[in-house]
Amino acid sequence: MIQEMMSTSLYLEMQQAAVTAYPNEACGLLVNTKGTKYELVLCKNVAEDPVNFFVMNAGDQIAAEKRGEVVGVWHSHTDGTNKASEADMAGCEASELPWLIINVTKNYNPEIDSEFIISDVNVISPNGFEMPYEGRPYAFGVFDCWMLCRDYLKREFNIQVGACSHLHIPNWWDGDKDILSDNITEQGFIKLPYGTQPKRGDLFLMKIGAKMPDHCAVYIGDNLILHHQSNRLSCKAIYGGMYQKTTIHHLRHKELL
Repeated sequence: MIQEMMSTSLYLEMQQAAVTAYPNEACGLLVNTKGTKYELVLCKNVAEDPVNFFVMNAGDQIAAEKRGEVVGVWHSHTDGTNKASEADMAGCEASELPWLIINVTKNYNPEIDSEFIISDVNVISPNGFEMPYEGRPYAFGVFDCWMLCRDYLKREFNIQVGACSHLHIPNWWDGDKDILSDNITEQGFIKLPYGTQPKRGDLFLMKIGAKMPDHCAVYIGDNLILHHQSNRLSCKAIYGGMYQKTTIHHLRHKELL
């Protein structure tokens, strides 16, 4: 179905966007703007490591959604293959949309008269893939503390918490908007009194050396948390010491009360 939406002109647009962004990944959305008309919308890649990951600018996503129905996500790989990475498969599941992947490789073969070698489009669809809780590489908006907590609640308790992609603003914790705290009520979380005994599935919001709360962790029992700090692999940790001292909110989802 998704291949039928991709005309030659859209494929050429994707190629051009990928080449222009090289060595960074290009990214965007496929939008049904009217009837059988589809547009390839380019979104700015605001990932901290744009060569290996992509995070779409929140404003660009909102603008694309206003143009019509979003029917797919597209992005490029560079100097590799168009095969989906674990991050791609996890992102595809989270978006609940097909993903289109194209690879752009710098050409060093003098016998080929082209600066780049560009692959066909690889299309993947949600298929139930689940990324392990521990050992995830950090990629803001894809594999980070919020997404880990979200995955845990969904798998362990069947509680749906939003990905909140419109809040994926790099370095927001050094700004003036408390994104994590502002978002908890609409996601169904209740603030608990200080000293409440934690239960499995509770969330802790922390402020670790930033102006605003910049980290969250999920309690998994036996005085352990799962969390994913910036530029580290996701892991379990004992809930004590620094993590307990920097906790500013203890949260429980309304479905677990």
